[in-house]
Formats: sequence, C-alpha cells, structure tokens
Amino acid sequence: MINRERYNMLSQINYAFEDMAIRTKSAVRINSSSEFMLASGAISDTKNVFCFFGEKNIYEVTPDNDSDNTWYEYRIQNGGLILEVLDETGRPKRSPEILALVDAKYQPAVEFTWYEGYEPNFITVTITTRGTIAPHAQISRTQGLRFWFIDVKK
Repeated sequence: MINRERYNMLSQINYAFEDMAIRTKSAVRINSSSEFMLASGAISDTKNVFCFFGEKNIYEVTPDNDSDNTWYEYRIQNGGLILEVLDETGRPKRSPEILALVDAKYQPAVEFTWYEGYEPNFITVTITTRGTIAPHAQISRTQGLRFWFIDVKK
C-alpha cells in the first residue's frame, strides 16, 4: 500500500515537472511578482507562486506574436498544486481553467528558486509531498527549468 502511494506521489510530481518544462519554454514575459531579486547579502530568492505569459498552444511557439499567448500561474490552491490559465490581462477567467497537478491529499509544497551564480534564465523548482498512509513519509524532488526567451532574474 505504501509503495503504491509513493508511486502515485512520484507520478504526480513528474507530471507537474513535465507540464512546467513544456509551458515555460515559450514564456515571453513574467509577472513582476515572479521576478527574482536578491536582497542584500542573500544568495537566493524563493517564490511559492510563479506566473508567466506564454503560448496558448504549447506545441506552436511564436515568440514574436503575443496575440496567441496567455498568462499561466503555478501555485498551491485548496491544498493541491495547480496550474491556472489566466486571461490576457493576467486575471482569472470567468470560466476558470485549472489543471490539478498534484492532489491536495498529498499536501504538496512548491518552491521556485534562483540562486546567486545561476544564469539569469534558469531556476530550480522543488516539489515536496507527504503520504496519507504514512504521513511521516515525504517525497521531494528538485528540477531545473531554463527559459528560452526571457530572464527571470531582475
């Protein structure tokens, strides 16, 4: 039972990373609240929400044409890790488009981090989950994301 739960958590974490890798490649702008800036003496900056402007059709990247783009936001909502597709102004749509990436029952946490010394178009993302059968069992995975058309560090 515990192995099945660990498999489910890892599968959902991997799904979230695949989604992020595909969508962030087409990012042409990020929300100002998602820009990374180092405080004096700090070696990293971490965010729990990441919002960017990228392609609606993630398989047809047109970096010089913003008319076919939309805002995306990764965050924790109602206990689960989600991706929300926002309208062209960056506000929630009237009919919300929300994709659940990691179930709330696994209590996911997400951190988007830029470290001093990294290139300005590269961040790491850490997703951590906790089991329901064995609550002390925690799975955490970190993966890097590279942006093609923008810098995330200001």
